[in-house]
Amino acid sequence: MLLSCGAVVGIYAVWFELSWGWNYARAPLETRVQFYPSRVTPGAAATLRARAMAQMNALAPAAHARAALPLDLEALRVAWLPAVQRAGDDWTPRVGPPKPTLADPFMVATGTSGFVNPLTLNVATASDLLWFERPFDMAHEWSHDAAYAREDEANYLAVVTCLRSSDPAVQYSGWFELFLYLPQKRHYAHREFVSLVWQDFAALRRRNARHINALLAHWSWRTYNAYLKTNRIAAGVANYDEVTRLMLGVPLDRQGLPVAL
Repeated sequence: MLLSCGAVVGIYAVWFELSWGWNYARAPLETRVQFYPSRVTPGAAATLRARAMAQMNALAPAAHARAALPLDLEALRVAWLPAVQRAGDDWTPRVGPPKPTLADPFMVATGTSGFVNPLTLNVATASDLLWFERPFDMAHEWSHDAAYAREDEANYLAVVTCLRSSDPAVQYSGWFELFLYLPQKRHYAHREFVSLVWQDFAALRRRNARHINALLAHWSWRTYNAYLKTNRIAAGVANYDEVTRLMLGVPLDRQGLPVAL
């Protein structure tokens, strides 16, 4: 029995490495596009945060007007594909709608917005995602499917994808999620956001308070933190926030794509 169990574990370990695990050894995105470390400064981050806030306020009315419409996944893919190819893919990843998963209750309880099954490469997203989270999260998980294993790179490609879209709801999703990852001020005056943006912040808080199990989420993210560190991501879960470094250091061309080397 022990030998059989060991054989099954071995098969899954090899399967994991072949289908996903080696992606963590991929050269980082900043080695495949132009990247300027000198542009990554606290002042530049504050400027980007101010820009994100201004865009959120400007886009909020048009985005909310489209909130009830289904997400156009094909249009999102059209905005996403050139970004992942400019960043280093010389192939065309095959992506599609998220698959239902038995793990959804766990995702909802731990605040996990989505994941890519490393053995089947299917994308799954949490059932309690809000409309303004969904475009960003789909592009994020698709980027994992395109072999960008690092969380900062998946976040970066998701932001670039959303900002390239012509749909104000998708653009709003990109700026909203980017804002959450940027270094924050201690306090925001009420006048700094329009009422629709404040409503969305409140919707996030209500959803999290209603669904997240604090103890389960704590241990889940501790486990994922250890998993990332064992797979060459030294920052662990803090790697999500390192999207700031990429947004500041990688210039974009007129098409909103990272500038190639």
